[in-house]
Amino acid sequence: MGTPDFNAADIAARDAQIQDLQQQLADARRQEQYLTAVTRTTANLASERSLPLTLTAMAEEIVQADELVGVQVLTNEHASGKLHMLGMAGFPPSLGSSFYAKLKQCEQLGADLLMLKAFHIAKPVVIENRYEQVMSDPSWEPLHEYHREPRWGDFASFPIIVRGKTVGILNAFVAPGFKVDTRSYAFLSSMAEQAAFAIDYASLLDEERQIAQRQERQQLARNLHDSVVQQVFSMGMLSQTVSILAQKNDVNVLERILETSRDLEDITSSVLKDLRMLVAQLKPTVIDEGEFRRALETFQSTTHRQTGLEISSRVDPVVDMLERELAEDLYHVIAEAVHNAVKHSSASEIDIDIAIDDQLMLTVQDNGNSTNNQLSPHHLVAADHPPKPGNGLSFMRERVERWQGEFSVDFGVPRGTVVRATMPVLIRQSLDEDSLLGPGGNE
Repeated sequence: MGTPDFNAADIAARDAQIQDLQQQLADARRQEQYLTAVTRTTANLASERSLPLTLTAMAEEIVQADELVGVQVLTNEHASGKLHMLGMAGFPPSLGSSFYAKLKQCEQLGADLLMLKAFHIAKPVVIENRYEQVMSDPSWEPLHEYHREPRWGDFASFPIIVRGKTVGILNAFVAPGFKVDTRSYAFLSSMAEQAAFAIDYASLLDEERQIAQRQERQQLARNLHDSVVQQVFSMGMLSQTVSILAQKNDVNVLERILETSRDLEDITSSVLKDLRMLVAQLKPTVIDEGEFRRALETFQSTTHRQTGLEISSRVDPVVDMLERELAEDLYHVIAEAVHNAVKHSSASEIDIDIAIDDQLMLTVQDNGNSTNNQLSPHHLVAADHPPKPGNGLSFMRERVERWQGEFSVDFGVPRGTVVRATMPVLIRQSLDEDSLLGPGGNE
């Protein structure tokens, strides 16, 4: 049999068909990635995650697209005009904590901060070959390490608009060899809209919380009036009675004075109890920005003074840069673990360890006799079981799982109780965009 005779035109036609098929497959893959990202992001929006966790999950979904190597989601909502990077994917988490400090250094060196242009003009901005511009510009030297890996080429920034107001930006770092074409442009626009929905939803939830807090304060005011105020009035009346009786030179009134004093003591005890409960409900935030370690030290010294318990701690300094809500929950998990040890074991020592790498790892261990610990493993409620008042373990679990973390308690290994929690590392980062822009909002 003879060998088929292929001429150059046939070969070229077949090559063209193969290239066309490869392009169709690549387009289909991209479309699948886009649909997957949109679907998963929509599912995350319907969950009870915090806004930083939702936007981080969104960034991680977006960066799965072949043409992207990095994503940032920034917003100034609830931040008094300051931009916070609440979502990031593709870049080393360890470098994220210093991003804004280094960006400020770049601005001082004269760098053109085009990343904020989309925010001010409320329109998408696409810049070709931005990586080469940044890496070859000495004024960007403070951020060269941040941008070195992974390598990228073009840069795109899309405004996040909520109810007609720009509240943030979605930055996309495009892989070398790719461009922001019509499809990827539409995809990123869609994800910016998803981010807007998440921010708006979080804002509505925050408004609901504020309404609930106002209602709680009103209820507390009613409780004060119904219990404490009335009892204090009674205390005043009884005090006057004692004063009047004491002025009489009659031995027969002594028994009545003692009886009135006992009534006064009972009412005083009741008032103190009611006040402690009300103060506990009104207790303000314990963590100021950047003050986690100081708050923990205060808690340790106070607990030692009140109980004699020796508490040691090893805390990664990065903990002072955590988002406030995350830091609050971490603090309360530690406090509850310590209080449980005080109440339910014969512990004399407690060791607290907070290590931070890709995740935050908390360990609280006491040296008590866990066999006498009333908080045996069956007290650990399932994740879908609503916590009951007084069940400290369920509240700890709830605070950890709010951040999609993991929580466990071990008893008697090797002795005492060990509370462990793993949580994401969400760094508090803020940037006053007006301080980084020239007159008129131009970079």
